[in-house]
This record gives sequence, C-alpha cells and structure tokens, in this order.
Amino acid sequence: MKGIPLFSARHHADLPNNPLGTTDVLIVSHHGLNLSNSEALIHALRPRVALLNNGTRKGGFPEVMRTIYSSPGLEDLWQMHFSQLSGQEYTVPGLFIANTIDDQPSSMPIAPIPAPPPGPGAPPPPQHDGPAHWIKLSAQMDGTFTVTNTRNDFSKTYQGRK
Repeated sequence: MKGIPLFSARHHADLPNNPLGTTDVLIVSHHGLNLSNSEALIHALRPRVALLNNGTRKGGFPEVMRTIYSSPGLEDLWQMHFSQLSGQEYTVPGLFIANTIDDQPSSMPIAPIPAPPPGPGAPPPPQHDGPAHWIKLSAQMDGTFTVTNTRNDFSKTYQGRK
C-alpha cells in the first residue's frame, strides 16, 4: 500500500472505503502523547468510548485531547488520572477519572501546564501515596459493554451497535 494515502486529515470522513473499520472502544496510544494518536486514525476509527491510561503529568496532551473529543460518534472518555497537561479545558467529569491527583494543589489552574522536560534534569513525578484504582470494561456477546470506574463504582453501559 506504499504511496496510497488511506486517510487524510481533512477528508477522512468522506472516504467511501475505510479499510480499518470502526470500533466501539479505543485504547488511546502512548498515554495520550502527541507522538501518536493522529486525527486521521482516531476519526476514521470513530470510537464510541476512549480509555486513556495517563498520569497526572504524563500524557493527555491538549492536541490529543482535542482530537479525541472531536472524533465523530464519541460518547465518553475515561481517564486513569486527571491530566494536568491538558488542564480543565480538556478534562472529563470526576466520575470518569479513576485516580485522584497526587500532591493536590490548593487550586487547580484552568490552563494546561507545560510538559516536564525530558532527561536527567526532569523533576520527579508526584509521589503516589494513595490507593490505585483502574477502569474496568466488561463486554457481552451481543456487543453491549459496561465501563466501570473502580474508585467510585460509577459505571455506564453502552448498547451494542445494530
């Protein structure tokens, strides 16, 4: 397939043939870093639900969050942590976040914070000193699936596509 563009960032929704097909659930790549998670790919997959395995200061970059939120047909985004890198602008309600913020600041800025510099001079990540929670997905044979936040037992069921 070399040389044949499968997707274009502007016209991917207009393609009559999507060789990948669509998906109900997208596991967001690389913690939501902007080195992956292209708009063309995510929008072509048209996920109903996205699961983001991020940290408070790892992943969830604003560009990626914008891509996920603008994906056609997206119903919900579930996150492992509130992303300080995307700030309040691109966060989900707390019901959809599995872990609270380590080293909770007295006030939460609305704007994203800059990503820490890579390499040996990088500040250490916040120390996690509480319980660790996860996002659980349970699927049924008819395509129905339920996503549960184990921190607060909030769950939501999504019906199978017809």
